[in-house]
Amino acid sequence: MKIGIDIDDTMADTFDYLIPYIAEFFDIDINYLKDNNISYSNLPEEMKKRELEFAKKYYDKVIPNTPFKPKVAEYINKIKELGHEIIVITARDKTLYTDEYKTTIEELNNNKINYDKLICDFDKAKVCKIEKIDLFIDDSIANCSKVNELGIETIVFNSKSNIKDKTNLYRVDNWEEIYEKIKKGSY
Repeated sequence: MKIGIDIDDTMADTFDYLIPYIAEFFDIDINYLKDNNISYSNLPEEMKKRELEFAKKYYDKVIPNTPFKPKVAEYINKIKELGHEIIVITARDKTLYTDEYKTTIEELNNNKINYDKLICDFDKAKVCKIEKIDLFIDDSIANCSKVNELGIETIVFNSKSNIKDKTNLYRVDNWEEIYEKIKKGSY
């Protein structure tokens, strides 16, 4: 089976990791950001105007050091041991990074992620169709919905940016749940 997996807030703890950088860049109290659950993926409209400037200043430098979720590398290895192919699909491009592939490969290597292919593209549904993905895992309900509309199975990884959003798509809280679903073939 070909499994497409997102990085930010699916494998990585990007939401929490970027909060101090957002506080610094926008000169906002870090506690305000934490109390209001604000980070890179849900910036208020007035901050969103400077999002690209923020990305250009920080992403190439800090993203390679993003901490990953507990045991993600272990469970991805177990999934690969079951014979599945891992294709990392992330919404990154030259508008956000100097070299999105170099930065992302460094991040994946730093976190010992075993994968077969990396694709940086904002249109994840298109990528899933082209790559003939059988299962797609992402924290974005919108991405999972678009992929699911193509007849591809999806798993939504619960995150701070989606936890209050309603969906009928299958949801998980950790990588052990993902592994167990894949192992049983019941996703």
